[in-house]
Amino acid sequence: MTGRDLQALSNAELEARLQDLQRRAFEAYEDAALAAEARDDRKAYARAEAEVAPLIAEARAANDERVRRLRRRARAWRNAGLAIAVAGSAAISWIALRA
Repeated sequence: MTGRDLQALSNAELEARLQDLQRRAFEAYEDAALAAEARDDRKAYARAEAEVAPLIAEARAANDERVRRLRRRARAWRNAGLAIAVAGSAAISWIALRA
């Protein structure tokens, strides 16, 4: 998936995609571990790494998109909190000056 495709996903879809990629990567490594045990062959790990590399790259992109969204949300909440604090301070100052 490209960056634009990831941006089109909802938060739930993005999280589900990330979990699916993790599940598939873990399955590939699990299969490699079983194959290496059965044949005492370290090449199974190399094959698994080659097979999983695109999944890891896609998972990184999905995680980067998730982090971007979370940072944007945190920035919006921080700005809202600051605006409320400024408005509250102004209201308290106005009330104090009128008293």
